[in-house]
Amino acid sequence: MQKRHNNIPKFLSEKRSIWLFLLSVLFFAILFILFYKPAGFMRTSELLSPWNEYIYTAIQVFSGFIILLVSRISLAHFLQRHETDFSGIALWIALEMIVITLVLSVIASLLNADEGLDFVELLWRVAVNIIKILFIPYVITVLIFMLRDRRHQIDTLSKRIENMSGGNDMSNDNMNFYDRGGKLVFSTRRSNVLYIEAADNYSNIHYINEGKEETFILHNSMKHLDISDNYPNLLRCHKSYMVNIDNVKLLRKEKDGLLLELAQGARSIPVSRTYNEKVVHFFASVPES
Repeated sequence: MQKRHNNIPKFLSEKRSIWLFLLSVLFFAILFILFYKPAGFMRTSELLSPWNEYIYTAIQVFSGFIILLVSRISLAHFLQRHETDFSGIALWIALEMIVITLVLSVIASLLNADEGLDFVELLWRVAVNIIKILFIPYVITVLIFMLRDRRHQIDTLSKRIENMSGGNDMSNDNMNFYDRGGKLVFSTRRSNVLYIEAADNYSNIHYINEGKEETFILHNSMKHLDISDNYPNLLRCHKSYMVNIDNVKLLRKEKDGLLLELAQGARSIPVSRTYNEKVVHFFASVPES
């Protein structure tokens, strides 16, 4: 289990954002290398011909990009199945850089086998060059995507505030759920929804119907519900749970962690360590009615 922090940027797990990140890294890396002359910046050999410089550069860039591609896709799958914090992400990226450096050093050693270069010196030179090449695209892309995530959070919070002060707008009284194809398949009064429970690529909607708790199986993932702007009243509190904030009676601390007690329904919803800070901050910032 992770120690803290639920604010892992979504671009680390969203397919579209992963590809944008990889393409931007590739673009900046190629631009950076070409700006400093092909192989002149990455060079480990001083005896390469001009044509071999381009081949050498292409091999290095392509190899590094493939490793980065495999690493980020693996990271996305890992984040979908496990909880972690920023230290875990930092460790993953550090290992990613180490692997890239080792692989490119081996490639450089093979390409320059006739020159008898010391592998330790070669490893150090490649490591420095990799850091220099990737530093700018890493910083720029991370800042861009984090800014986008912050903008998304602000928009979601604004919609939540509007819904909480929505007056007599009847559209705010219903909560509509859509399947993966965008088709409306379930709708009920917002006050009837208790919590959502993850079930692989499906979601179980627990709600009140004529005084009894019932369940509707939604053909949509909790991940999609969590990033959607259609559900400002649903608060993610666990890898497997989202709660309707209108039905939360109290938040209490137990030996095993935090629990959300619902005003309706027979069970309490656990809060995982990943979402502790988010849940506490949310309820601490909700104005008293």
